[in-house]
Amino acid sequence: MSTQSIDLSAVKNMNFNGTEIKTMNLNGSEIWKGISGIDGSNISYAFKVNTSDVRSDYYGTLFGTSVAVSATRIVCGTNDDRIGRDAGSINIFDINGNEIADITAPDGAAYDQFGNAVAISDTAIVVGAWYDDEASGSAYIYDINGNYQTKITASDGAAGDNFGKAVAISDTAIVVGAYNDDDNGSNSGSAYIYDINGNYQTKITAPDGAAVDQFGYSVAISDTAIVLGAPGDDDKGDVSGSAYIYDINGNYQTKITAPDGAYADMFGRSVAISDTAIVVGAWGDGSNSGSAYIYDINGNYQTKITAPDGADFDTFGKAVAISDTAIVVGASGDDDKGNSSGSAYIYDINGNYQTKITAPDGADMDQFGQAVAISDTAIVVGAYYDDDKGTNSGSAYIWKGAQ
Repeated sequence: MSTQSIDLSAVKNMNFNGTEIKTMNLNGSEIWKGISGIDGSNISYAFKVNTSDVRSDYYGTLFGTSVAVSATRIVCGTNDDRIGRDAGSINIFDINGNEIADITAPDGAAYDQFGNAVAISDTAIVVGAWYDDEASGSAYIYDINGNYQTKITASDGAAGDNFGKAVAISDTAIVVGAYNDDDNGSNSGSAYIYDINGNYQTKITAPDGAAVDQFGYSVAISDTAIVLGAPGDDDKGDVSGSAYIYDINGNYQTKITAPDGAYADMFGRSVAISDTAIVVGAWGDGSNSGSAYIYDINGNYQTKITAPDGADFDTFGKAVAISDTAIVVGASGDDDKGNSSGSAYIYDINGNYQTKITAPDGADMDQFGQAVAISDTAIVVGAYYDDDKGTNSGSAYIWKGAQ
């Protein structure tokens, strides 16, 4: 079979929908990638996905517990119990909602909670199982079609560390949080960095870590930096929270806290990072109405965002996601379509409010916005207490940008 080479230099700097078309490195090969610049001004509801593998009892399958999205795939985690109670699973869909794979851990067991955390890059998926092996935890790597690659665990892991509670992936590296690790005191927390094939690189802890800081409760990674949340940190009051920035090799850069941080804000319970900005959720802020904070990639504070119609217990900031052009913030306690039916808010990259989205069929206790994800072309929102396939069976909703 013959192939024809393409000269990328001719197209590298073209504009597409007002933004630069970029080239990127994918397993050592340069490819052409167009960025559509999704934001709240150009999205429309596309479809809903869920699973047929549902639990028959009150506790539910909780599909949409975690969500992730790339240019070509959507991943949703569940508390599936086919191989044991709360063993967990993931479902992989193409970007149009067609199911590609339904996966349980190859060595899964009851209460592992495989799928409680998921992340995706252009070439791989990482899945956390934070209760595996007496809650020491683990994570699993798959290709984007769901083919198993390897399992990773902490080399110094111990029972109760909860390695895998949070996971993140870039094109070259994987980060796994172990928020109950005890290196700097009981439940002080840590995180581990691996290459894309699961080879261990280094372990990181907070330079000022202390007991119950829960460093690594949330993690995010870009091509150049890593951000880790420590919602139990006490710098500005008990459980006020913080976040830490490292370079891609795990070298500490700086620590960030909310400029108006206070008791029980839980700043750092959620984090997200793009090539240019960081967003940190603080859902305990303001009687649990919640907020989120935007920083540049170096940790310089930019602005604070709140829901324009926020109310007590909306939990705005419980989940956050960011792309090169937009930010999504989940508010699973919002009541627009019933008690804790949930919502999500979209902002531009500078924190300017654009629009609010709710499930078109939202209902009491669905908790739409418990998990959120964004790519250059799509937004995914989990509603893990939705009842379409039975009590708390769960679902996820997809919005797409202009084509």
